[in-house]
Amino acid sequence: MKLTNPICISSRLFPAVRVGDHAMVSITYADYPGNNGRTRYKFYIDCFVSPDGLEYIGDDLQSGCQGGSLQEGLESLLSFLSACGESYEYQERTGRESENADLFPEAIAQWCADNQDELSMLAYELEETPNLIDESE
Repeated sequence: MKLTNPICISSRLFPAVRVGDHAMVSITYADYPGNNGRTRYKFYIDCFVSPDGLEYIGDDLQSGCQGGSLQEGLESLLSFLSACGESYEYQERTGRESENADLFPEAIAQWCADNQDELSMLAYELEETPNLIDESE
């Protein structure tokens, strides 16, 4: 596998992106298949400086109906994280319920809100730049 910046290898030895100075979002394929031919991903969010050592692991992310690559999965994950952060920030600011604020646990949603711009920019970069994760090697 060949990785191109901004993709790097995480301490978990999976393709990842660094978010800010102290967090990593990494992804791999899940241990069990997705529904109806979809690809299922396992992902990790590691924040190295949070007081409680913020860590979140999920395996509920699936591709579209034609399957997907690791880069497509990471792009989708970053988009969901950004949407969660935007909704969480809106909910905190206005006191009104927002539909994507509960996509992740509250500590992760707060982290998403704090890093929303960078998450959005990384998702865009992955969408616009093919083969940042080259799985052919």
